[in-house]
Amino acid sequence: MTVSGLKGIWEGTLRRSSRLPLWVLAAAWLVAALAPAWAQQDPAPDVGDGDATAVAPAAALPSSTASSVSPADTVRAERGKPVVWQLVIEAPAPLDKLLRTYLDLARFQEESSKDQSLGIRRSELRRLVVSAPEQARGLLEAEGYFNAQITTRVSDDLPDQPSKPVVVSIHVEPGPQTVISKVQFVFEGDLDARLSNSDPLAQALLDKLERGWGLPQGQVFRQADWSAAKNAALARMRADGYPTATWSGTSVTVDAETQTAKLFLVADSGPGFAFGDIRVEGLNRQPASAIVNLAPFHKGESYSEKKLLDLQERIQKLNMFDTVFVTTDLDPTQATSTPVVVQVHEQPLQTASTGIGISSNTGPRVSGEHLHRNIFGLDWQSKTKVQLGRNESTGQLDLTSHPWPGNRRGLISVQGSYLVDSEDTVTTSQYLRVGQLREGERLERTDYLEFQRAEVRSAAKVVVSNASAVSGTSQWVYRDVDSQILPTKGYTALGQLTGGRTYSALDDEGYFGRTYARVTWYRPLWAHWYATARGEIGQVYARDEVSVPDTLLFRAGGDDSVRGYAYRSLGVTRDGVVVGGRAMSTGSIELAHPLSSKMPSLWGAVFLDAGDAADRFGDLQPKVGYGVGVRWRSPVGPLRLDLAYGNEVQRWRMHFSVGISL
Repeated sequence: MTVSGLKGIWEGTLRRSSRLPLWVLAAAWLVAALAPAWAQQDPAPDVGDGDATAVAPAAALPSSTASSVSPADTVRAERGKPVVWQLVIEAPAPLDKLLRTYLDLARFQEESSKDQSLGIRRSELRRLVVSAPEQARGLLEAEGYFNAQITTRVSDDLPDQPSKPVVVSIHVEPGPQTVISKVQFVFEGDLDARLSNSDPLAQALLDKLERGWGLPQGQVFRQADWSAAKNAALARMRADGYPTATWSGTSVTVDAETQTAKLFLVADSGPGFAFGDIRVEGLNRQPASAIVNLAPFHKGESYSEKKLLDLQERIQKLNMFDTVFVTTDLDPTQATSTPVVVQVHEQPLQTASTGIGISSNTGPRVSGEHLHRNIFGLDWQSKTKVQLGRNESTGQLDLTSHPWPGNRRGLISVQGSYLVDSEDTVTTSQYLRVGQLREGERLERTDYLEFQRAEVRSAAKVVVSNASAVSGTSQWVYRDVDSQILPTKGYTALGQLTGGRTYSALDDEGYFGRTYARVTWYRPLWAHWYATARGEIGQVYARDEVSVPDTLLFRAGGDDSVRGYAYRSLGVTRDGVVVGGRAMSTGSIELAHPLSSKMPSLWGAVFLDAGDAADRFGDLQPKVGYGVGVRWRSPVGPLRLDLAYGNEVQRWRMHFSVGISL
């Protein structure tokens, strides 16, 4: 019906208005008022067919873009039917995978292949095709291709083959990648002033920034690498003295003809910060000096984020606090003396624990331990431990001071032990040590004076060895591993140097020297295999007539020595009893692999051990042990269960242990 026809109905209705109800008049008026708007709408046009069409970029369209939808397009899309289509991307690897992952066309096709109800109409497909070249260009430029040629073609269905799908083809010729031709840093703030004055710390920071820059000259430019490089450089400045540093501006200038890019970065370092006083919060029973003396920096020293983390780690190792937070107030007005705030929560002053255990070396045992974290208010910790076992019983008291200046700690230790060896030989020993401990990030050094006494009796109660000694020892422990509890990469080393004088009830007295070293190496291999190698060597230097306490001599055999042999069973035989020798050497190599991908903490292992102890190195006759084992990498350390065969004794032996040994 035309508009003039509707108007005629309206005029006729008015003439007959006196004979019609009021609601009929209102309805007729409404129809006449809406008729012009209906008449302005054109019927949905038919979408023409074509063989192959190059799609222009969205910017070239005169009346619409890839992201705008007109009301007319909406009506036509609603009236149309879903199109059967497929996408073909022609691009070299790995760019084809990049486009299939992030192009809207590709993602819509993947979703519709999973859910057939997600159809697409012809008008919407057209919009996706139009926007594809610019979207693809942005993805390629992020990978360093700034001169790519992108062609989009649409092959529509034919009249005689209506079931043939529409094929959308995207052809990409990426061209050469853009490489970095120049990197230029410009600094503002205190860092610029210090560089002008040839400050060594500022120059060292600049060298770190240049060496560690993630997009050096000659490397391909990628957007992800550009962002990562900027973040890393800014983090380095903030960690090494300039915690408020920011980028004032960064830019990339790309020459499409030469495929090169120039990087320009301007950094505002802000003020250079320096450490001020340390303020400790949360103390009730412990002295603040225990924390302040641990600081790896001095007041006025340049700010370092790493040193703050080192301080926090050192405080946590004290075993005095259950929570530790180390922070700074980065106020530019206090940059020359930035206060360091340490917030702690103290652990209970005293704790006690009991335990039961078993070891293939010494058998079952029960133990009790008491810890006092500030005994008599003297700023010393005391640890008392009593262990009762089938083959070994010990009592020990360790006194350790709170940290002194220079990260040093005093130590006093007293111990007495009773050990039954495999041949019912009984060794009793006692020692008293007084010294100091110096702890570093990787290196730990202990120096102490010691008095010790040891006696060895046979099963027949015959005294085989009885000697005492006064000596001085320096011990170094070095750790460079990925985890101190569950290491898989790196190495640990222990070295001891001892000198002193012995006193004996059986043989001659005299001076002696002693050296000992042990190295353990960890290495991940291919296909989730892991290797562990260990070697140790020791020697006592003294005249043959001089008696040395058995606890200063060497024996081999057991869980952490030569498996396949009883604990301390490899040594020197004297009067039918095995005693310590003056020379010792052992070695071990082990390969381990997870038993199942579902239980990555459960490993299987094969190993080979060898070693011996004797009075002279020339008398060593290495004993070999080999076998298989299971490892459970528990949160408290590796639990090991090994079945080893000793060639010398020609028998199998089970070994069980927890933790790692230096």
